[in-house]
Amino acid sequence: MLLNKEKFRLAVTDILTFAVSLVYLLGIRLWFPVCEASENGFMSCHWAGEVLKAMSIVLLLISIIHLVVPDEKVKIGMDIPLCCIYALSFCIPGRIIPLCKMAEMSCRRGAQIWTAVIMIVLLLIAIADIILYSSVFAKQKHSRNGKEEEK
Repeated sequence: MLLNKEKFRLAVTDILTFAVSLVYLLGIRLWFPVCEASENGFMSCHWAGEVLKAMSIVLLLISIIHLVVPDEKVKIGMDIPLCCIYALSFCIPGRIIPLCKMAEMSCRRGAQIWTAVIMIVLLLIAIADIILYSSVFAKQKHSRNGKEEEK
């Protein structure tokens, strides 16, 4: 079964969302984790990391659902709240939940920076997705109106 150009163009944003969400899940766990527990217990950045790990799982699950759902209206309905989730995730490390005071700590060097970068990328993909699907709706509506006028 071959995908037509329109469907493939739409699928690109779904695949990108899934790929970036997967990179974020792996990254927050492996490549840019927050600080480990100290001898005094857990620092606040530990809790930021726990929230980011949970958010990364949620984002990956939503991206999988977004990938397999065929209805464009449902996808736009998912994209709008996803933009809010991306903005919230952007604000978690260092803004909502404080991080270590030292700039060279892994939570500031890694988790905060990469969370911001990845959330901005995901937000841009979601906005592109909304624009692409909206243009599909406009084309469908225009073609339906033309057919109704012919009758």
